[in-house]
Amino acid sequence: MLCFVLWLIAFSASAQRSPFNNLEVLPTDSNGHYRILIGGHFHGASSNRSGYPAATILANLDTINQLGADIFLSTGDLFMDAEKDRPRYERAFFSKLTVPFFNAPGNHDGAGSAAGDEDLRLPSWQQRISAPVDPGPSLSSSMEVVGPHLLLLNTERREGNSDEDRLGILEGIRGAVDLYYRQTKARQVVFIISHRPIWAEDDPRYSDLFKDNTRSLTGTNFKKDVYPILQEIAKHAQVFWISGSLGGGAPSSIFFQQHAPNITFIQCAIRDEPRDALMIADVYPDSVHWSAFSLTGQKLLPPQSFDAAWWRSQRGKGEGFNWRLLPYLTKMTVTSRAFWWGVAATLLLVWLVRRLLRR
Repeated sequence: MLCFVLWLIAFSASAQRSPFNNLEVLPTDSNGHYRILIGGHFHGASSNRSGYPAATILANLDTINQLGADIFLSTGDLFMDAEKDRPRYERAFFSKLTVPFFNAPGNHDGAGSAAGDEDLRLPSWQQRISAPVDPGPSLSSSMEVVGPHLLLLNTERREGNSDEDRLGILEGIRGAVDLYYRQTKARQVVFIISHRPIWAEDDPRYSDLFKDNTRSLTGTNFKKDVYPILQEIAKHAQVFWISGSLGGGAPSSIFFQQHAPNITFIQCAIRDEPRDALMIADVYPDSVHWSAFSLTGQKLLPPQSFDAAWWRSQRGKGEGFNWRLLPYLTKMTVTSRAFWWGVAATLLLVWLVRRLLRR
């Protein structure tokens, strides 16, 4: 009974609630199973000005609630305009969602919004161990983590560069993973969620696949400072880094690539299109099972199928043009301010060239 009370106090102190629907993050079940639902870019298409989430998300709310997820993680760009859209999201989405919901801020979510400015390490499920070994700055030396590690990063800060605070959190996870392995000889699972795929920017294996994504102007310190820590963590854990900046021309809502032993890079984001899908991670004590949930009823391949080779094979294979949409597309074009700014700029350029040629 005393051990149970100590565990309850420890968990109560670390339990967190969603800043969006105020639901509490609960620990794993008695079998160590934990289900994570993952998606991003929930404002849908860049042309969506309704102030509501994408139609594909709203149409599937009942099903999402019935998936049995323990937590719902967003890979950023939750809102089109965080300040203006929040009331509509609360009424149509957050209030109806029965899963604790968290967001890794994207470029549309805005600094100071409820998305949060700082990196967020979600609760670790802890139990006492006998040997007090220092696991890092973010954990007590007399505790160990027994659930999956969940870390949400704000990659809009410092143009995606990782500062000392972020590196300290990663070092803390590394220490906890090492400690757990020394005590149990078992591997853990680490999920890192970010909007920007900072792992792709300076890597020729991926950089050409995500050209239209949000990225830093001068590069990041991912390769120099972050990746070496990931390699250390991966010695005794499976690491899944999941991002959500996917351009509108992406061939799939999912990108899934094993980058190195125990390190997998993933992207997952929707656009209010037929391809829209969420990912499900079923975490067990010794493994992770991945599956995909189509928001439009399509039959999907396993997530692991959507690797870099598959993405490259889809280049130039967009959906055929629907001529019936021509009147609508024409109207959308001529009523866009960007179109008329382009017309004005073109006319000005033509006028200047003609003036120069007449001299």
